[in-house]
Amino acid sequence: MLRVLGLDAGTESVYRLMLEHPSWGVDALAEALGAPRPDVLTALDRLADLALLRAAADADSDSGTDADSDSDAGSGSHGTRGPTALRLVPPQAGLAALLARREEELRRTQLEVDATRAAVADLLADYTALGRESAAGAVERFTGPDAVRRCLEHLTLHAAADLRVFAPTGAGESAAWELDVPLYEDRLAQGVRVRVLQLDSTAGSPERRRAMCRLARAGAEIRTVPSLPLHMSIADGESALLSTSAHTTRQGAVLIREPSALVGLHALFSHLWDEGTSPAAAAGDAGEAADYSAQERALLRFLADGLTDEAVARKLGISLRSERRMISGLSERFGAHSRFQLGLQAAQRGLL
Repeated sequence: MLRVLGLDAGTESVYRLMLEHPSWGVDALAEALGAPRPDVLTALDRLADLALLRAAADADSDSGTDADSDSDAGSGSHGTRGPTALRLVPPQAGLAALLARREEELRRTQLEVDATRAAVADLLADYTALGRESAAGAVERFTGPDAVRRCLEHLTLHAAADLRVFAPTGAGESAAWELDVPLYEDRLAQGVRVRVLQLDSTAGSPERRRAMCRLARAGAEIRTVPSLPLHMSIADGESALLSTSAHTTRQGAVLIREPSALVGLHALFSHLWDEGTSPAAAAGDAGEAADYSAQERALLRFLADGLTDEAVARKLGISLRSERRMISGLSERFGAHSRFQLGLQAAQRGLL
């Protein structure tokens, strides 16, 4: 019960017995407890160390507890100083002092724990910050159709190699996102590859159809899909402008330059692009489209995307030898002598 104050079980037993029988000496205590005499002497020393027992000179022994009354032997200082009287400190004072001392120790320990916790938190914060770079400028927000249109024009104008576009709707509430055909024609003339995904439902719109025809004649690649999540334009794999709400510019747009986010956006575009359908092939404008298998058309799309033979074979789930045999067969059918000619013929026949 009193171990927290520094009294082990043996010392506590001696202390409780002395409280009941303050006149008993060492031998009487040992006999009553059935304990060796040295153990009782050790317990008395411990009680003295805890200030629960104090020694007085023989002159004072008549008013105290004579723990050596039945023996003139002692332990520690008792043995060197001769017979001593061991006087119990009143338990109210002695135990209260021990309890206060223990509480102070616990308070100091709690302060140390709190300080250690703060040090650990600082260490973890430093550890978490290792390798962290500022994301300032990685994301910018634009509000209102005018701001969105200006940002989209800037993004398109400065694309040097590749543009990937989600174009869910035509004119109307998303007019800020409407394709600037002359600007895209200029980019195509400068060698920029332009790929546009639009909705099946808008492919038949007269205005959209005319715009798409112009872009296709200029060299843009166009496919339709059943649905698109939002407006988006990705330039050179380095910047992406996204609408903040699907099919509307009321909430503006965000410009993202964070590489890890762009990886995900590229993957989304590639997935939908692979699932898309060429308007010419869907409308039957390319008479030869039905003569090619889905696997052959997929191979042509992967080659147009710039994938290596190994990557194409892996995506198609065939061996490299089979993939190259398919390329050889298609090249022979198209009369193409290079990958570039093969891709050009495929685009002209509406197979991409």
